[in-house]
Amino acid sequence: MTSHENPRAPQAARPLSERDPRVTRLLLDLWAQTRADWGFVTTRLAQAFREARFLHSRDRRDVAEAMYGMVRRVRAIDRALERAGAPSPPALPTGEPTPARALHELLAYELLTGATEVAAARARGGADVGWEAVLAPDEGAESGEAALGVAQGLPDWLAARFLATFGDDAEAVAAALNERAPLTLRANRLKTGRDALRERLLAEGVPTEPTRWASDGLTSEPRLNMFGLRSFRDGLFEVQDEASQLVAELTAPPPRGLVVDACAGAGGKTLALGALMGNKGRVVSLDVSGRKLVELRKRARRAGLSNHQALEIGEDGPLPAEVARLAGKVDRVLVDAPCSGIGALRRNPEARWRLDPAFAAALPETQAAIALRMLPLVKPGGRLVYATCTILPEENEEVVARILAEAPVPLERIAVAEILGRKKAEEIVTADGFAIATRPDRHGMDGFFATALRVPKG
Repeated sequence: MTSHENPRAPQAARPLSERDPRVTRLLLDLWAQTRADWGFVTTRLAQAFREARFLHSRDRRDVAEAMYGMVRRVRAIDRALERAGAPSPPALPTGEPTPARALHELLAYELLTGATEVAAARARGGADVGWEAVLAPDEGAESGEAALGVAQGLPDWLAARFLATFGDDAEAVAAALNERAPLTLRANRLKTGRDALRERLLAEGVPTEPTRWASDGLTSEPRLNMFGLRSFRDGLFEVQDEASQLVAELTAPPPRGLVVDACAGAGGKTLALGALMGNKGRVVSLDVSGRKLVELRKRARRAGLSNHQALEIGEDGPLPAEVARLAGKVDRVLVDAPCSGIGALRRNPEARWRLDPAFAAALPETQAAIALRMLPLVKPGGRLVYATCTILPEENEEVVARILAEAPVPLERIAVAEILGRKKAEEIVTADGFAIATRPDRHGMDGFFATALRVPKG
C-alpha cells in the first residue's frame, strides 16, 4: 500500500459477494451500468430499490455504500486487478464490463477495504487471478498526478489541477471529497425555528446537532431517510448543505425586497431566500429548464412559500419581457452559476468520471456571461452575488476578475464580514476577506465559493 492510499474502511460483517445471490446480482448489474455511463448513482439506486422488493434495509444501505465506494476507488481497483493478472475481456456492446469482470472488481474492492479475505475471493472469483497480489505493495506506483489519481480516485487531469491549486494540501482535499457527506438540514423559518425543529425531530427519533456557521442548519446521521418523516411532509425543513445555506445568507435579501435567483434549478436557494424574507417582498426564480421549475413549484407549496415566481428563460439572447421589465429594479441577483460541481463530489462521486476536461475549461466563459447578462437587473446600490459549488480558482476568483473587468459599471466588492459579521466570516473567507470559500477538509461542508458585488448608486 502506498502512502497515498486510504486506510481500510469498516464494512459489513458479511461481504456483499457472499450475500443472497439476488443482492449480489443487483449490485453487479448496477455497477456494470454505472461503469458504462457514469450516470447518477443516487438516481440509479433509488429506481433499483423501488423495484427490488426483496431487499432489506441493511441490504439497501450496504449496496449503496459499495456502489459509492467502488466509484471512488475504481482506479485503485483497476490497478490492483492489473497486479493480480486478472483478465480484462472486452466490454459488452452496451459498454458495460462483462459479468466476470464486474465480479472481479467487486472482489478487489472488498479485499482493499478489508471486507473479505483472499481465500474467499479465490473461491468466488476463480483461481486464475492472483488475489494475493491485490493487497501487495504497488511496486510500480507513479508519482505526481498519477499517484494522487490512483490513490484518491481522480482522473489525471483533475489530480493535476488539485496539485497545482492546493499543493501540499491536495491529498487532504481529495480525501475529504471521498468521505461520506453529512446530512444537513435547513429549518424552514416560514414554519418553525431551528430549536423547535430539533425538538420535533428528536420526537420522531432523529437526533441532530446545530451547524457551526449556518443560522438555520442541523446535521444528522447520513443514513437516515429524512424524506419519510412527517416533519418533512409538513414542510418544516429542507435537506441543504451548510455551504449552500451560507450562500443564501450572503445574498442577504432585504425585507420586502425584490430578489432574482438567476440559476434556480429545483429551487433550494429560492426556498432559503424566501424563508429569510419571511414571505415578504418577491423572489423571481429563473432557469433554462422548465422541468426543474416544476419541481421548484412543488417544493415551494410544501414549504409554504408564497412570495415567489418561477420563469423559464432561454440559454442566451434577450431575456423574456417579464424579466426584462425588472432591469434596474432588483435588490439582489443571485447567480449560482452552472459549474464543474467539484466541491460537491462527496454527494455525486461519479461526476469526476463524467466530467469532460474540455467542458470544464469552457465553463468560466459561460459563468461570466451569465453574470454579465443578469447584471443589468440590479438596481443602483443593489448587489449581484456570484456563487459556485466548485473549488477551482478558474471558476471562482478568475471569473470574478472577468466580471469586474467587463462590467459596464465599476462594481464594488463587499467584505463577507460586512454581511455575515466578523465572527462568522473569519474562518470561511478567502485571504482578502471578499468571498466565502469552504472546503470539506477544513470546514466539513461542501466546497463552495460566493462573493457579493455592489452596483454603484450614482
